[in-house]
Amino acid sequence: MTRPTYDIDADAAGEFLRLTLAGDWDRETAERYAVDVAAAVRGMLAAGVRHGQLRTLIDMRRKKVVPQEVVGMFAKMVQPDSPSKRIAMLPSGALHRLQAKRIADDRCALFDNEADARAWLFADD
Repeated sequence: MTRPTYDIDADAAGEFLRLTLAGDWDRETAERYAVDVAAAVRGMLAAGVRHGQLRTLIDMRRKKVVPQEVVGMFAKMVQPDSPSKRIAMLPSGALHRLQAKRIADDRCALFDNEADARAWLFADD
């Protein structure tokens, strides 16, 4: 079992949020993550990020497939009322890609590499 970790890199000036997830997650890790991401987003909004304009990159390439209850928690974080304009996801493999597709909406896209993900996130509308 690989220790679950996450890193939250919030760039309010650039309206960019990078979330890097790794390891074997359980419910407790997902709950801590949700609290920490919510705090980071609140801080970004307070710093002037416009709601609905945030570009989010979720790098899950080192994260393992998660239990179904944890997938449900992730789905709550990618809701239509989230402050993200676009959400790019980098899954770790085929099964992980299927889990990510289940929670994605029309603001989300899955990518195989970070360069393509960033290009899509910052492309002009």
